[in-house]
Formats: sequence, structure tokens, C-alpha cells
Amino acid sequence: MFKKLFGDPFADLEREHKPIPLQRNGDINYEVEWQTANIEKDGHKVIHVDQTRHGETVMIYRLHHHDFNKLEDQPIHLRIKIITPKGVKRPDSNAFLSFYHNNKLMRISDIKIKGERVSRGYGSILMTAIMHLVDQLQVRYITGWISGVDWDHIDRSEHFYRKHGFDVELNHEVQSGRITWVNQALGATREEYEMIHTE
Repeated sequence: MFKKLFGDPFADLEREHKPIPLQRNGDINYEVEWQTANIEKDGHKVIHVDQTRHGETVMIYRLHHHDFNKLEDQPIHLRIKIITPKGVKRPDSNAFLSFYHNNKLMRISDIKIKGERVSRGYGSILMTAIMHLVDQLQVRYITGWISGVDWDHIDRSEHFYRKHGFDVELNHEVQSGRITWVNQALGATREEYEMIHTE
């Protein structure tokens, strides 16, 4: 009923808007510094900055809404800010993860990179940022689900995860899948993951 009266409040997050002009015309380096200061002023943290093959600068930052004890499970909300010579794209794309401290497991809940932002290298830069978090949190495993809503681009999703070292198990009959990454650098094994996963 809410959607019928007011429309879908999340649809606007997927629609491209006119870019915000740079603080200094043509100066992307200054824009990165300005955006970083602005993000961190609000208590959030820029965790990775990189450039795509298209000459766009991508900033991955983590939103901090709560002071989590390092020993607690925690949701992780990442935002993807894209700076081009024409301005800052808006809105920021999002990724939602969870970290489970007891078994050092990270779950990828959702990565929202859609429309014209697909296949421009943003996902790979995001995955590099996720791997920084893996190192910081000493994550042993990453898991996640591929749902039916993603099945229209399943080949692209499968390629993306495999490229980044994930195992991908797909069930085409029910249009669902599972992704798994095992941190062998920490001595984690697939067998150990399977024991945790079935508990």
C-alpha cells in the first residue's frame, strides 16, 4: 500500500542522477581529499581508493553507525563513491556484509552495482576493499548466496566470483547458488568450513 501511495522509496537509489560537479574543476585528487575529509568528519572510514581503466576514481568507504566491540558480530555497510572528470556520480552504490566473530566468517549479503555501472571495474575494486577487511578482521571464510533475482545475469556473477577466487555452486533448477572463499593464507580449509556451515 505504501508503494502504491508514495512509490518505491528504494527505486531512487538505483536511478542515475546528474553528477555533482567537482569542488575544483578537473581536479580529481582534490576531490578525493575533500570527499575523504567529508566522509571521515561524519565518523565513517575510507578503506580503499583506486582507479578504473576508464579513468574514474572509486572510493570505498565503510559506514560506522555503532561502536562495535571487536569481539561482537557486526553488520558491515560499504558505499562506493565514483568520481569522474565530469563530477561525482550519485547515488553511491552499496554493499552489505556481515562478520561473525566466533568462527571468523564473513557473509556477503548484497552488492548493489546496477545499470550503467555494471562491467566498469567497480566490483573488482570493491572486492579489493573487502579483502582489506578480511586481513584486518582475520576472516577465515567468506560465503554468500546468489538468489533468483540475480539469475538474468548469472553468467556475469559466476565469472566475477570465480575471478576473485571463490567457489561457485549453482542450482539452475531452483535458480539459487552459493559462493565460498577459503582463506588458505590463515590455514583455513574447505573441510573446516563445511563443519562450521552445517552447525
